[in-house]
Amino acid sequence: MAKKVLITGGSRGIGQATAELLIQSGYQVLAPGSRELDVSNQESVDKFFAKNFPEDSSLYALICNAGVYHSAPLMEHSLEEWQKVIDVNLTGAFRLCKKSLPYLQAQQGAHIVMVSSVSAEGDIYTPAYSASKAGMIGLMKSLTWELGKFGINVNAVAPGWVRTDMAQTILNTPEQEKNNLGANVQNRWIEPSEIAHLIQYLISPSARAITGETITISAGL
Repeated sequence: MAKKVLITGGSRGIGQATAELLIQSGYQVLAPGSRELDVSNQESVDKFFAKNFPEDSSLYALICNAGVYHSAPLMEHSLEEWQKVIDVNLTGAFRLCKKSLPYLQAQQGAHIVMVSSVSAEGDIYTPAYSASKAGMIGLMKSLTWELGKFGINVNAVAPGWVRTDMAQTILNTPEQEKNNLGANVQNRWIEPSEIAHLIQYLISPSARAITGETITISAGL
């Protein structure tokens, strides 16, 4: 039977590329968009699992990729926008990890991968986004210690500028694109497929000794 993988935020960008690659590799992939699975809403999470995970189900890998972005100076950054970003990016990952744990425990050699960001180290005008992505790494570290006894590996990837709809909306002028992409040594966008291949490796048997790690993939940013 094919190993089951759940990718949140799987309908576009990194999630879509990862889903396509893992399907090609023989995994059974669930890659719901936000309408099917709203990770900021516990009722939505409960309904999704009730529909897709019978009691005897197992889960080989959870990939926490759902995310939203907001940029504004601190005095213009509303509490509502702060809460929205934290609810999706960080609390959403917490909800999914907690809900998934019984199914991960039922699968030998299971994995959790957090899709964080280089912004976890701090970036201008992104207080909520940077905090949420740093929080994902802290959550990953905590779960590494707790879940290792169950044979569950927990890691994070921290991409730089990936050619996604969201990123291209942020860098929406040629000057912004030149300035930001010029900050990495390869002076280029990272393709979603490159992140997908890293995630594929992290959930493979070859990566069993890799846990508790944050792997940056930023083209030398």
